[in-house]
Amino acid sequence: MSKIWVIKTVLWAILALLVITLGFGTAGAEQDELWEAKYFNNTGFGGGPVVKRQESEINYNWGEGSPAPGINDDYFSVEWKRKIYLPAGTYRFTATMDDGMQVWVAGQKIINSWYDSQVHSVSADIQLPDGDHDVHVKYYEAGGGAIARLTWIGLPRPVPEVISHWRGEYFNNMFLYPPASTVRDDPEINFDWGYNSPIPGTIQENHVSIRWTRSVQFSPGRYRFSVTTDDGVRLWVNNVLLIDQWHDQGATTYEADIQLPGGWIPVKMEYYENRDLASARLSWSPTGGIQPPPPPDTGGGQTAMVIAYWLNVRWGPGVGYGIITTISRGTVVGLTHRNPAGTWARIILPSGATGWVNASYLQSTIPVSTLPVLTG
Repeated sequence: MSKIWVIKTVLWAILALLVITLGFGTAGAEQDELWEAKYFNNTGFGGGPVVKRQESEINYNWGEGSPAPGINDDYFSVEWKRKIYLPAGTYRFTATMDDGMQVWVAGQKIINSWYDSQVHSVSADIQLPDGDHDVHVKYYEAGGGAIARLTWIGLPRPVPEVISHWRGEYFNNMFLYPPASTVRDDPEINFDWGYNSPIPGTIQENHVSIRWTRSVQFSPGRYRFSVTTDDGVRLWVNNVLLIDQWHDQGATTYEADIQLPGGWIPVKMEYYENRDLASARLSWSPTGGIQPPPPPDTGGGQTAMVIAYWLNVRWGPGVGYGIITTISRGTVVGLTHRNPAGTWARIILPSGATGWVNASYLQSTIPVSTLPVLTG
Protein backbone atom coordinates (compact mmCIF):
# COMPACT_ATOMS: atom_id res chain seq x y z
CA MET A 1 0.00 0.00 0.00
CA SER A 2 2.85 2.38 0.74
CA LYS A 3 4.25 1.97 -2.79
CA ILE A 4 0.83 2.67 -4.34
CA TRP A 5 0.46 5.74 -2.13
CA VAL A 6 3.88 7.00 -3.21
CA ILE A 7 3.02 6.48 -6.91
CA LYS A 8 -0.30 8.33 -6.51
CA THR A 9 1.45 11.17 -4.70
CA VAL A 10 4.05 11.50 -7.49
CA LEU A 11 1.33 11.45 -10.21
CA TRP A 12 -0.67 14.13 -8.41
CA ALA A 13 2.48 16.23 -8.07
CA ILE A 14 3.24 15.91 -11.80
CA LEU A 15 -0.35 16.81 -12.67
CA ALA A 16 -0.24 19.84 -10.39
CA LEU A 17 3.07 20.93 -11.94
CA LEU A 18 1.56 20.68 -15.43
CA VAL A 19 -1.44 22.75 -14.37
CA ILE A 20 0.78 25.39 -12.81
CA THR A 21 3.09 25.46 -15.84
CA LEU A 22 0.21 25.77 -18.27
CA GLY A 23 -1.34 28.45 -16.10
CA PHE A 24 1.90 30.44 -16.04
CA GLY A 25 2.20 30.00 -19.82
CA THR A 26 -1.26 31.46 -20.36
CA ALA A 27 -0.48 34.36 -18.07
CA GLY A 28 2.75 34.98 -19.98
CA ALA A 29 0.87 35.13 -23.29
CA GLU A 30 -1.52 37.67 -21.81
CA GLN A 31 1.38 39.65 -20.38
CA ASP A 32 3.02 39.85 -23.81
CA GLU A 33 0.08 42.04 -24.87
CA LEU A 34 0.65 44.55 -22.03
CA TRP A 35 3.02 47.45 -21.47
CA GLU A 36 5.80 46.94 -18.94
CA ALA A 37 5.71 50.28 -17.08
CA LYS A 38 8.32 51.73 -14.70
CA TYR A 39 7.66 54.95 -12.72
CA PHE A 40 10.46 57.11 -11.26
CA ASN A 41 10.28 59.93 -8.72
CA ASN A 42 12.44 62.21 -10.87
CA THR A 43 12.44 63.40 -14.48
CA GLY A 44 15.62 61.54 -15.46
CA PHE A 45 14.79 57.85 -14.72
CA GLY A 46 17.36 57.79 -11.92
CA GLY A 47 17.53 55.80 -8.69
CA GLY A 48 15.43 52.86 -9.77
CA PRO A 49 11.65 52.71 -10.30
CA VAL A 50 9.32 53.30 -7.35
CA VAL A 51 6.43 51.53 -9.11
CA LYS A 52 6.55 48.71 -11.67
CA ARG A 53 3.34 47.43 -13.22
CA GLN A 54 1.70 46.21 -16.42
CA GLU A 55 -0.69 48.43 -18.32
CA SER A 56 -3.04 47.71 -21.22
CA GLU A 57 -2.59 51.09 -22.91
CA ILE A 58 -0.85 54.45 -22.64
CA ASN A 59 -3.84 56.73 -22.27
CA TYR A 60 -3.57 58.94 -19.21
CA ASN A 61 -4.71 62.36 -18.08
CA TRP A 62 -3.48 62.58 -14.51
CA GLY A 63 -4.26 66.29 -14.22
CA GLU A 64 -2.27 67.67 -11.32
CA GLY A 65 -2.44 64.41 -9.37
CA SER A 66 -0.17 61.39 -8.97
CA PRO A 67 -0.23 58.37 -11.32
CA ALA A 68 -0.24 56.00 -8.32
CA PRO A 69 0.46 55.93 -4.57
CA GLY A 70 4.15 56.49 -3.91
CA ILE A 71 4.68 58.57 -7.08
CA ASN A 72 5.17 62.34 -7.00
CA ASP A 73 2.44 64.64 -8.28
CA ASP A 74 5.12 66.50 -10.29
CA TYR A 75 8.66 65.82 -11.47
CA PHE A 76 8.27 62.15 -12.28
CA SER A 77 9.11 60.04 -15.35
CA VAL A 78 7.76 56.84 -16.89
CA GLU A 79 9.19 54.23 -19.25
CA TRP A 80 6.97 51.81 -21.20
CA LYS A 81 8.09 48.82 -23.29
CA ARG A 82 6.27 46.08 -25.21
CA LYS A 83 6.16 44.15 -28.47
CA ILE A 84 3.39 44.85 -30.99
CA TYR A 85 2.50 42.60 -33.89
CA LEU A 86 1.75 44.55 -37.07
CA PRO A 87 1.23 43.34 -40.66
CA ALA A 88 3.49 44.86 -43.29
CA GLY A 89 2.54 48.46 -44.10
CA THR A 90 2.98 52.11 -43.17
CA TYR A 91 1.83 53.20 -39.70
CA ARG A 92 1.24 56.61 -38.11
CA PHE A 93 2.14 56.86 -34.43
CA THR A 94 0.74 59.84 -32.48
CA ALA A 95 2.01 60.90 -29.07
CA THR A 96 0.04 63.38 -26.96
CA MET A 97 1.88 64.78 -23.97
CA ASP A 98 2.31 67.34 -21.23
CA ASP A 99 5.35 67.63 -20.83
CA GLY A 100 7.89 65.54 -22.86
CA MET A 101 7.76 62.21 -24.72
CA GLN A 102 10.04 60.11 -26.92
CA VAL A 103 8.98 57.08 -28.99
CA TRP A 104 11.06 54.33 -30.59
CA VAL A 105 9.57 51.78 -32.99
CA ALA A 106 11.64 48.83 -34.23
CA GLY A 107 14.78 50.54 -32.91
CA GLN A 108 14.08 53.86 -34.68
CA LYS A 109 13.40 57.03 -32.73
CA ILE A 110 10.38 58.43 -34.59
CA ILE A 111 9.12 61.01 -32.05
CA ASN A 112 11.36 63.27 -29.97
CA SER A 113 9.45 66.01 -28.16
CA TRP A 114 11.60 66.21 -25.04
CA TYR A 115 10.98 69.61 -23.46
CA ASP A 116 8.69 71.31 -20.94
CA SER A 117 5.43 72.08 -22.70
CA GLN A 118 1.68 72.41 -22.59
CA VAL A 119 -0.44 69.58 -23.98
CA HIS A 120 0.36 68.93 -27.65
CA SER A 121 0.49 66.04 -30.14
CA VAL A 122 3.25 64.86 -32.48
CA SER A 123 2.78 62.27 -35.26
CA ALA A 124 5.30 60.29 -37.27
CA ASP A 125 4.98 57.66 -40.01
CA ILE A 126 7.08 54.52 -40.30
CA GLN A 127 7.08 51.64 -42.79
CA LEU A 128 7.29 48.23 -41.14
CA PRO A 129 7.60 44.63 -42.35
CA ASP A 130 5.24 41.94 -41.11
CA GLY A 131 6.06 40.74 -37.59
CA ASP A 132 6.57 41.69 -33.94
CA HIS A 133 8.08 45.13 -33.34
CA ASP A 134 9.61 46.57 -30.18
CA VAL A 135 7.98 49.82 -29.03
CA HIS A 136 9.72 51.91 -26.38
CA VAL A 137 8.23 55.09 -24.86
CA LYS A 138 9.75 57.57 -22.42
CA TYR A 139 7.81 60.36 -20.72
CA TYR A 140 8.47 63.00 -18.09
CA GLU A 141 6.30 65.44 -16.15
CA ALA A 142 7.81 68.71 -14.97
CA GLY A 143 4.91 70.44 -13.23
CA GLY A 144 1.25 71.35 -13.51
CA GLY A 145 -0.97 69.07 -15.59
CA ALA A 146 0.25 65.64 -16.75
CA ILE A 147 -0.93 63.83 -19.90
CA ALA A 148 0.56 60.81 -21.72
CA ARG A 149 -1.09 59.06 -24.67
CA LEU A 150 0.15 56.91 -27.57
CA THR A 151 -1.94 55.65 -30.48
CA TRP A 152 -1.21 54.25 -33.93
CA ILE A 153 -3.13 53.53 -37.13
CA GLY A 154 -2.33 51.78 -40.39
CA LEU A 155 -2.26 54.07 -43.42
CA PRO A 156 -3.94 53.04 -46.70
CA ARG A 157 -1.63 51.91 -49.46
CA PRO A 158 -1.13 54.71 -52.00
CA VAL A 159 -2.75 54.20 -55.39
CA PRO A 160 -0.01 54.24 -58.03
CA GLU A 161 -0.35 57.22 -60.34
CA VAL A 162 -0.66 56.49 -64.05
CA ILE A 163 2.27 58.08 -65.86
CA SER A 164 1.42 59.16 -69.41
CA HIS A 165 4.16 61.77 -69.96
CA TRP A 166 7.25 62.40 -67.83
CA ARG A 167 7.64 60.36 -64.67
CA GLY A 168 8.78 63.01 -62.17
CA GLU A 169 10.38 61.73 -58.97
CA TYR A 170 10.77 64.55 -56.41
CA PHE A 171 13.20 64.23 -53.47
CA ASN A 172 13.58 66.40 -50.36
CA ASN A 173 17.37 66.25 -50.70
CA MET A 174 19.90 67.35 -53.36
CA PHE A 175 21.27 63.87 -54.05
CA LEU A 176 18.29 61.84 -55.35
CA TYR A 177 18.45 59.72 -52.20
CA PRO A 178 15.41 57.40 -52.12
CA PRO A 179 12.62 57.18 -51.40
CA ALA A 180 11.06 59.94 -53.46
CA SER A 181 8.69 62.16 -51.49
CA THR A 182 6.37 62.45 -54.50
CA VAL A 183 6.06 60.74 -57.90
CA ARG A 184 3.80 62.41 -60.46
CA ASP A 185 3.00 62.74 -64.17
CA ASP A 186 4.58 65.93 -65.61
CA PRO A 187 3.31 66.88 -69.09
CA GLU A 188 6.58 68.69 -69.88
CA ILE A 189 9.83 69.84 -68.28
CA ASN A 190 9.35 73.58 -68.39
CA PHE A 191 9.47 75.02 -64.88
CA ASP A 192 10.41 78.37 -63.37
CA TRP A 193 9.71 78.08 -59.64
CA GLY A 194 11.53 81.25 -58.60
CA TYR A 195 11.98 81.15 -54.83
CA ASN A 196 9.02 78.80 -54.36
CA SER A 197 8.63 75.06 -53.85
CA PRO A 198 8.08 72.76 -56.86
CA ILE A 199 5.17 71.18 -54.95
CA PRO A 200 4.10 73.37 -51.99
CA GLY A 201 3.29 71.44 -48.86
CA THR A 202 5.19 68.35 -50.01
CA ILE A 203 8.58 69.44 -51.37
CA GLN A 204 10.75 72.01 -49.63
CA GLU A 205 11.77 75.26 -51.36
CA ASN A 206 15.53 74.56 -51.33
CA HIS A 207 17.85 71.53 -51.27
CA VAL A 208 15.72 69.34 -53.56
CA SER A 209 16.37 67.06 -56.55
CA ILE A 210 14.20 65.64 -59.32
CA ARG A 211 14.51 62.80 -61.83
CA TRP A 212 12.39 62.77 -65.00
CA THR A 213 12.20 59.68 -67.25
CA ARG A 214 10.25 58.93 -70.40
CA SER A 215 10.38 57.09 -73.73
CA VAL A 216 9.89 59.41 -76.73
CA GLN A 217 9.25 58.39 -80.34
CA PHE A 218 11.78 59.89 -82.79
CA SER A 219 12.24 59.65 -86.54
CA PRO A 220 15.78 58.65 -87.57
CA GLY A 221 18.10 61.63 -87.65
CA ARG A 222 20.31 64.02 -85.71
CA TYR A 223 18.79 66.03 -82.85
CA ARG A 224 19.93 68.95 -80.72
CA PHE A 225 18.91 68.80 -77.05
CA SER A 226 18.83 71.95 -74.93
CA VAL A 227 18.59 72.24 -71.13
CA THR A 228 18.33 75.37 -68.99
CA THR A 229 18.63 74.95 -65.23
CA ASP A 230 19.38 76.65 -61.95
CA ASP A 231 21.22 74.67 -60.43
CA GLY A 232 22.69 71.28 -61.58
CA VAL A 233 21.60 69.03 -64.47
CA ARG A 234 22.43 65.71 -66.15
CA LEU A 235 20.77 64.49 -69.35
CA TRP A 236 20.81 61.00 -70.88
CA VAL A 237 19.41 60.32 -74.37
CA ASN A 238 19.27 56.74 -75.64
CA ASN A 239 21.32 55.78 -72.54
CA VAL A 240 24.11 58.21 -73.52
CA LEU A 241 25.15 60.87 -70.97
CA LEU A 242 24.76 63.88 -73.24
CA ILE A 243 25.00 66.78 -70.77
CA ASP A 244 26.73 66.67 -67.37
CA GLN A 245 26.68 69.99 -65.47
CA TRP A 246 26.14 68.85 -61.88
CA HIS A 247 27.10 72.00 -59.96
CA ASP A 248 25.61 75.19 -58.47
CA GLN A 249 24.89 77.83 -61.10
CA GLY A 250 22.49 80.54 -62.13
CA ALA A 251 20.09 79.82 -64.98
CA THR A 252 22.40 78.48 -67.72
CA THR A 253 21.65 76.84 -71.08
CA TYR A 254 23.59 73.84 -72.44
CA GLU A 255 23.15 72.15 -75.82
CA ALA A 256 24.36 68.85 -77.29
CA ASP A 257 23.68 66.90 -80.52
CA ILE A 258 23.09 63.18 -80.94
CA GLN A 259 22.27 60.86 -83.85
CA LEU A 260 19.18 58.75 -83.12
CA PRO A 261 18.17 55.55 -84.92
CA GLY A 262 14.45 56.28 -84.71
CA GLY A 263 11.73 54.54 -82.73
CA TRP A 264 11.10 54.78 -79.00
CA ILE A 265 14.12 56.34 -77.27
CA PRO A 266 14.60 56.56 -73.47
CA VAL A 267 15.29 60.08 -72.16
CA LYS A 268 16.31 60.83 -68.56
CA MET A 269 17.00 64.18 -66.93
CA GLU A 270 18.26 64.67 -63.37
CA TYR A 271 18.23 68.03 -61.61
CA TYR A 272 19.04 69.53 -58.24
CA GLU A 273 18.32 72.89 -56.58
CA ASN A 274 20.57 74.20 -53.82
CA ARG A 275 19.04 77.53 -52.81
CA ASP A 276 17.54 80.81 -54.04
CA LEU A 277 16.08 80.76 -57.58
CA ALA A 278 15.09 77.45 -59.22
CA SER A 279 14.25 76.55 -62.82
CA ALA A 280 14.44 73.51 -65.12
CA ARG A 281 13.68 73.25 -68.85
CA LEU A 282 14.27 70.67 -71.57
CA SER A 283 13.63 70.89 -75.33
CA TRP A 284 14.96 69.38 -78.56
CA SER A 285 14.73 69.84 -82.31
CA PRO A 286 16.08 68.07 -85.41
CA THR A 287 19.21 69.64 -86.88
CA GLY A 288 18.54 68.56 -90.48
CA GLY A 289 15.20 70.24 -91.04
CA ILE A 290 13.15 67.11 -90.33
CA GLN A 291 9.97 67.91 -88.44
CA PRO A 292 9.66 66.06 -85.13
CA PRO A 293 6.99 63.34 -85.16
CA PRO A 294 3.61 64.10 -83.60
CA PRO A 295 2.92 62.54 -80.19
CA PRO A 296 1.47 59.02 -80.44
CA ASP A 297 -2.31 58.74 -80.46
CA THR A 298 -3.19 56.35 -77.65
CA GLY A 299 -6.92 56.91 -77.65
CA GLY A 300 -8.24 55.67 -80.97
CA GLY A 301 -6.71 52.28 -81.80
CA GLN A 302 -5.69 48.95 -80.36
CA THR A 303 -2.68 50.27 -78.50
CA ALA A 304 -1.33 50.15 -74.97
CA MET A 305 1.20 51.97 -72.83
CA VAL A 306 3.72 50.23 -70.59
CA ILE A 307 3.16 51.13 -66.92
CA ALA A 308 5.96 48.97 -65.46
CA TYR A 309 9.35 50.62 -64.99
CA TRP A 310 10.85 47.89 -67.23
CA LEU A 311 8.89 45.17 -69.03
CA ASN A 312 10.28 41.99 -70.60
CA VAL A 313 9.07 41.12 -74.10
CA ARG A 314 9.09 37.33 -74.65
CA TRP A 315 8.79 34.89 -77.56
CA GLY A 316 5.60 33.42 -76.15
CA PRO A 317 2.84 33.98 -73.55
CA GLY A 318 4.61 32.97 -70.34
CA VAL A 319 7.78 33.39 -68.28
CA GLY A 320 9.07 30.09 -69.67
CA TYR A 321 9.71 31.75 -73.03
CA GLY A 322 12.95 33.57 -73.76
CA ILE A 323 13.27 37.36 -73.55
CA ILE A 324 13.45 39.20 -76.87
CA THR A 325 14.00 42.69 -75.47
CA THR A 326 13.00 44.99 -72.61
CA ILE A 327 10.86 48.12 -72.96
CA SER A 328 10.52 50.99 -70.51
CA ARG A 329 7.65 52.79 -68.81
CA GLY A 330 5.69 55.02 -71.18
CA THR A 331 6.44 52.99 -74.33
CA VAL A 332 3.38 52.76 -76.61
CA VAL A 333 2.86 49.42 -78.39
CA GLY A 334 0.26 47.92 -80.71
CA LEU A 335 -2.04 45.10 -79.59
CA THR A 336 -2.84 42.10 -81.81
CA HIS A 337 -3.81 39.00 -79.78
CA ARG A 338 -4.11 37.47 -76.33
CA ASN A 339 -3.66 34.05 -74.78
CA PRO A 340 -6.84 32.09 -73.80
CA ALA A 341 -6.72 33.36 -70.20
CA GLY A 342 -6.24 36.99 -71.26
CA THR A 343 -3.22 37.31 -68.98
CA TRP A 344 -0.67 37.82 -71.80
CA ALA A 345 -0.92 40.11 -74.82
CA ARG A 346 0.86 39.90 -78.17
CA ILE A 347 2.23 43.34 -79.04
CA ILE A 348 3.87 45.17 -81.92
CA LEU A 349 7.01 47.03 -80.83
CA PRO A 350 7.85 50.50 -82.21
CA SER A 351 10.50 48.77 -84.35
CA GLY A 352 7.81 46.60 -85.96
CA ALA A 353 8.89 43.40 -84.20
CA THR A 354 6.30 41.37 -82.27
CA GLY A 355 6.37 39.63 -78.91
CA TRP A 356 4.39 38.78 -75.78
CA VAL A 357 4.11 40.70 -72.49
CA ASN A 358 2.25 40.28 -69.22
CA ALA A 359 -1.04 42.16 -69.77
CA SER A 360 -1.21 43.43 -66.18
CA TYR A 361 1.65 45.85 -66.97
CA LEU A 362 -0.21 47.53 -69.84
CA GLN A 363 -2.64 50.43 -69.84
CA SER A 364 -4.63 49.62 -72.98
CA THR A 365 -7.15 51.53 -75.07
CA ILE A 366 -9.36 48.40 -75.18
CA PRO A 367 -9.76 45.52 -72.71
CA VAL A 368 -7.18 42.83 -73.44
CA SER A 369 -9.99 40.28 -73.03
CA THR A 370 -11.56 41.57 -76.27
CA LEU A 371 -8.50 40.74 -78.39
CA PRO A 372 -8.61 37.61 -80.59
CA VAL A 373 -7.08 34.50 -79.05
CA LEU A 374 -3.83 33.20 -80.51
CA THR A 375 -3.03 29.65 -79.43
CA GLY A 376 -0.38 28.66 -81.96
